[in-house]
Amino acid sequence: MSFPTIPTITPSISINRTQVINMLLASIALEELGLAHIINAEGEKLQAVLGTLPGLSITATSISGLLSINREVRRTLQTVVKSQMLLQFKLEDILEIPLPPPVFVDAGSAWAVGVEYGTGNAQYITLESTETEKTVVLGLGATNIPVGTVHLLRQNNNLLVTFTTDFPYVMDLVHLYVGATIPPTSAPGLFPYKYPATPDGYFTTYTFTVDVSGIPGTIYVAAHAHILQQV
Repeated sequence: MSFPTIPTITPSISINRTQVINMLLASIALEELGLAHIINAEGEKLQAVLGTLPGLSITATSISGLLSINREVRRTLQTVVKSQMLLQFKLEDILEIPLPPPVFVDAGSAWAVGVEYGTGNAQYITLESTETEKTVVLGLGATNIPVGTVHLLRQNNNLLVTFTTDFPYVMDLVHLYVGATIPPTSAPGLFPYKYPATPDGYFTTYTFTVDVSGIPGTIYVAAHAHILQQV
């Protein structure tokens, strides 16, 4: 007995394990959507024969007619319930598929987008004495590709500076300058605030809390992050 022959599929499809899992989960969602339409249609069928569906005047002429329609609706809903059970089994099997560990590649440096200064793509932003918060883009590279945000929030004598990246970007190192003047250096490694002090993995958000009680006027902030992209 020969083995079955699998025909060549054109065009060829190349997807990874994560994409396969996402497609399977999407297929469950689409099937659930289809079942929802069926349930709705059966409900409208009952409304129609009872004369409560707007725009239709068809009603059942006898009790036996109502019972007949009700019986057909019940059979359809029983089939829907069976489909739901199969979808539950499918979902449980998908959730047991092991995911591969994410892979990250170096994407470069990102700055809170503001006023350029110094060398490279160094930039600073300001928070005026009349402002309590501000959000700016965290821009990657010379073209300031948006990869997240930097949020400034004044709370009493403190300034909270929150770095946040959007998928598929993460950070493994952030630097921060906060002062009463333009940063004296555009080298982020010389900024007074840094996280982490030693590498301990990737993160998508981090908040510095800086005492700004000694800065009565405009606060100058330079926020830098080393970015990696998930592939």
